Amino acid sequence: MLKIGTIMTLEPVQADKAEKYRCRLVEQKDSKIYIDYPVHTETDRTVFLIDGTQLKVSFVYNETTVFSFETEVTGRKKSNIPMVCLHYPGDGELIKVQRRQFVRVDAAVDAAIMTADGSYSTITTDVSAGGCAVKVQENHEYEAGMDVEILLVLPMQAGGCHYFNVPGRVVRVWEKSTYRIASLEFEQLKDLEQQTILRFCFEKQLALRNKGLIE
Repeated sequence: MLKIGTIMTLEPVQADKAEKYRCRLVEQKDSKIYIDYPVHTETDRTVFLIDGTQLKVSFVYNETTVFSFETEVTGRKKSNIPMVCLHYPGDGELIKVQRRQFVRVDAAVDAAIMTADGSYSTITTDVSAGGCAVKVQENHEYEAGMDVEILLVLPMQAGGCHYFNVPGRVVRVWEKSTYRIASLEFEQLKDLEQQTILRFCFEKQLALRNKGLIE
């Protein structure tokens, strides 16, 4: 499951405030994995982890699926680069990230929302593999719990667009600045559709990071 070079996100289980570190898998042997020294995602400073530190680790598998597991620091190793040793519980203990935990990215893409009253064209404000948020026009009425059909047009990095027409539900409607936002949840999303949307989100997140717009 794990591959050398995989980028991982570490979160300390016991900390006064939420923090995230990023690192890379360098070596793996039996129940041990070795990572390079992690870097704080906000400060870009190297983080020194003491033995016994408990961590939650997450990583992306095959560019589409996110897995996580819990671990602790068990030591250090000196080689071509200094490494930190973590306990690896095994592939059978990996937890697939649930829909509500999917990464949500800011993205303005074309969308159409179909209700019992008609079809409305709009644009999204953010997208995830679990749902999206769209701008609500003045003459459109949405209420929490309302069933809708959602059409999304996602431009992919490799070129071309993917079209999705999936059933959904209005989660909530709220005000933002000078316009209203409707948060929508996807329902009955097929695995292939979910994987494609998740890939779009990671491509978008990577593009924003390369532009220095996010950490």
